[in-house]
Amino acid sequence: MDRLLRRAVGTLAVLLAAVAGCSADGAGRGGASPTPGGATATAEATEHAADEPAVTLREAARELETLLAADDVARASGEVRLALELARDGQHAITPAIYRSAGLTPPRYVWGRPRLLVPRLSDYPHWFAALVERREADNPRARPRTAVLVLMRDAEHAPWRLAFSALLDEDREPPSVALDDEGYATALATRDESIKISPHLIGAVHATIAEEGTVAFAKGLFAPGPYTTGYYTEITESRRLAKERDCMNYDSIFAATTYPVYALRREDGGALVFYSLNRTTTWHPVLKCGEGRRLEIPEGARWLLSDPSIVAQRQIVETQHYVSVVPPKNAAAPAEVIAYDGMITKASAR
Repeated sequence: MDRLLRRAVGTLAVLLAAVAGCSADGAGRGGASPTPGGATATAEATEHAADEPAVTLREAARELETLLAADDVARASGEVRLALELARDGQHAITPAIYRSAGLTPPRYVWGRPRLLVPRLSDYPHWFAALVERREADNPRARPRTAVLVLMRDAEHAPWRLAFSALLDEDREPPSVALDDEGYATALATRDESIKISPHLIGAVHATIAEEGTVAFAKGLFAPGPYTTGYYTEITESRRLAKERDCMNYDSIFAATTYPVYALRREDGGALVFYSLNRTTTWHPVLKCGEGRRLEIPEGARWLLSDPSIVAQRQIVETQHYVSVVPPKNAAAPAEVIAYDGMITKASAR
């Protein structure tokens, strides 16, 4: 453990130096990747394996171990600035919420042995995924969860950062991914058309079903569940209650993000796809009826606003990470969400 902590502290120092020398274009500071239109991080990937993988299994294991140790150092110290140097893309948006909503004492975890999903890549950006059992360090009786992580770097000397993190649904078996004889996975291209929902469209399709339920044009592309049609049911009921009980107008919309989408080939010809959505929820009083009323906003947004109640318009934005199993193009089965995590990352009042 001392060795890991020393390595973690060294990693944080290197990251701080690297970030100080980066340009302010956003990507160097952990913002959204420069890939346009939410394209996958493997836009130029093909299914022809390279002779030598750009990222080896050994390197991936080492970098994941180092990053998780560094993350624990940041959590133990409560230093948001240090934690942000370890994150990028959607995880960079979520990180401040993890720390500040917990009063700068974020939960710490004990990690199990990872199952690595490392695609054969040549050009940058380089990335890999991992499935790791995660236990709460301060609550050993809590049931462990399987975390789905994606690490990425976009240049030769850039540090590896955590770009994506979600939790596998409880009681669900870890998903299978097709591996070659040497244990490497195959990444899908941005506009791969061999699966039921192309990676570059999955965010928009998911958002449509979340907002419109079974009447959406994309009906049948995603399986019903809490993260798809369940959102539509929740929004419909919340809108009714807000108006009848609280004199508030309520709306909640979903949108695909510009963060990278990652996809790996499954054994059945389908894919495992990692992607993000933003959910924006708005309340504002109904004229006359709702004027002067106060309504508490969700607890997860209170760290962002000095007044935790709605007296005029309130808007909160949640950054959400999803992992979905997408079947082959001509399969009868729909895509299915198998992992999720998300936090409120913005809030505004007017």
